[in-house]
Amino acid sequence: MAIDLVKVEHVLQQTRLGVLTLVDLHALNTVRDPYRAALLQPDGVIEANQNRVGHHDATAGRSLCSSFLGVASDTKADLAVAPEYCVPWSVIDDVVAGSRRPHLGGIWVLGCESITPADIETLDARYNQRDDLVFLRQPLDPRQVAQKRYLDPLLYVFWGSDPSGKNVLCLLVQFKTVACRDYRDVEQTSLCLGSVVYVFNSGEGKIRLMSIICSDAFEFTPLVERSHRDCLLIHIQLNPKPAHADYAAYRARLISVGSNSNVELICLNWARNVKEVQAHGALVEWRNVAGSAWYVPPSKFGADSASIDALHKKGLYYNVLNRKWHAFFLNYDGHVLLLQKQKVYFPGEQALVPRNCVEVEERYRWNAGTTAWDAGCAADDGFAVALQPYDAVSQELEQSSLQSPLGVERALEALMGPGGHPARWFDVSQLNALHLDPDEESIRRVTVHQEVDPNRPGVLFRKQRIQRAQDGVRLPGKGVPWPAPVRDLEGGFVLTWSETSPHHNVKPSNADRGTAMLVYLADEADDAAIERIQQRLRQGIRTFVAEQSKDKSLDAFWEDMVRSQDRLCIVFRRGEAYFARGPEGLNTYDKPAGESAVDFAGEAP
Repeated sequence: MAIDLVKVEHVLQQTRLGVLTLVDLHALNTVRDPYRAALLQPDGVIEANQNRVGHHDATAGRSLCSSFLGVASDTKADLAVAPEYCVPWSVIDDVVAGSRRPHLGGIWVLGCESITPADIETLDARYNQRDDLVFLRQPLDPRQVAQKRYLDPLLYVFWGSDPSGKNVLCLLVQFKTVACRDYRDVEQTSLCLGSVVYVFNSGEGKIRLMSIICSDAFEFTPLVERSHRDCLLIHIQLNPKPAHADYAAYRARLISVGSNSNVELICLNWARNVKEVQAHGALVEWRNVAGSAWYVPPSKFGADSASIDALHKKGLYYNVLNRKWHAFFLNYDGHVLLLQKQKVYFPGEQALVPRNCVEVEERYRWNAGTTAWDAGCAADDGFAVALQPYDAVSQELEQSSLQSPLGVERALEALMGPGGHPARWFDVSQLNALHLDPDEESIRRVTVHQEVDPNRPGVLFRKQRIQRAQDGVRLPGKGVPWPAPVRDLEGGFVLTWSETSPHHNVKPSNADRGTAMLVYLADEADDAAIERIQQRLRQGIRTFVAEQSKDKSLDAFWEDMVRSQDRLCIVFRRGEAYFARGPEGLNTYDKPAGESAVDFAGEAP
């Protein structure tokens, strides 16, 4: 069934209360000040069968979602989003009764639990008896109503105004348009489909908003070209595999055409490790990732280290998608995240546009005892768990991560042999670890251990890096022929990184000579690869030092140039023997360590 894009403004012209005007939505207003967004990523137990999809425990589901709308209302969130099949209709009854509503200019985008065609007709009749709200939806297909059991609804809650200026609460329902391809064909046999995707705020010079529901993504790709400009796109899901190629195809298209457009994307899923109650009462663990993320194009974020580390500590993890787009992944646990966000765009002098893009204002954790969302909860990035099998590095790396998660990523990147720009390999855009796996959007950052499936590419990537770190710090005592300028590494060292010495990644236990650059390639590189890495690093160090020392005297300049390359060492293994290459690349099989005519460190070899 083809998706029909329908302007909300047209829908509001034909309500039972007459012509309504959409109240200006602050999240879509092109003024300079940012807006506040509340995102619900729930965990828990669901039912997903031929009769319904939603929370298994109706009381718990009601409390969780009602409390979320309380947070959104109390904090005056301009945008609140809940994922697919999440919000019980009993909570919507409370909204209609007036207990919690968005503020004027706010909009709620709520994935609601499934509802039968008969029940949606009943709600329609009941809600539309009121003179202070309108309940709007597309008519249902009679054939589907007769053959199918339920609908998958997204409910928009926002404000309109009538010709007299009276505010009217608007409830606009959008139905899922494409059934999910699950292994039991639950939706294929049971889901009554819609055909409309609503578009808010259409018009020249405006920010638009539209949403799709989970497998709507299958049919949305052809619409990306004509619908992405000046747009905030929301994708709500209850999906065990949110990065599956079929679901991600529209994102690939969006990224290919939207990098220079004003467009952003919110993908909001349930938390990891959802449990499902089957017909006989047994619990099935999905062992799923969450995969919720906010995607923004290249020009919208400065990607500075301090901002990325600050977001990390509050449960929002920065990554790079397709070598261009910024992807901020939510911590995979159940929580509510309150964000301050820049607008998709606003006019004016672009040189003055701040590029910090997003800030976490608060993180809430569900308290089952008080049935409320508790503010101020810390986010567990899982790094400590990932480090448990690696006793030689676990304590140091965990402590380093508390100071700067990005510093840990850079230290390990250097240890593996950095592949980015020789002089700026440590820049955020150059770090391999920050680039999502291209096929599965799997997070590879060592300090973000959110998924544990050993077959996921991100998990394999992280294990390799931490194992290399463990093996690297155990090199002392293994007979490594350390070149004279870095012979102090034989006394032991820890992995480290700092902005003041960006080309160094180890600190010797005896710190008299300062930090050094150690690359440990194990037995994974041949001579040509080793030579290539060494030349790239030497070139990068020279370029960096030349820039940093350009105002110094000639003698000081050359001293910095020599000393900076002095502390570079590449170690590799052939069979049971270890070999090393020092600053000149001559310390290989036929030139043992220590045969240096000059000791640049100022000490005898």
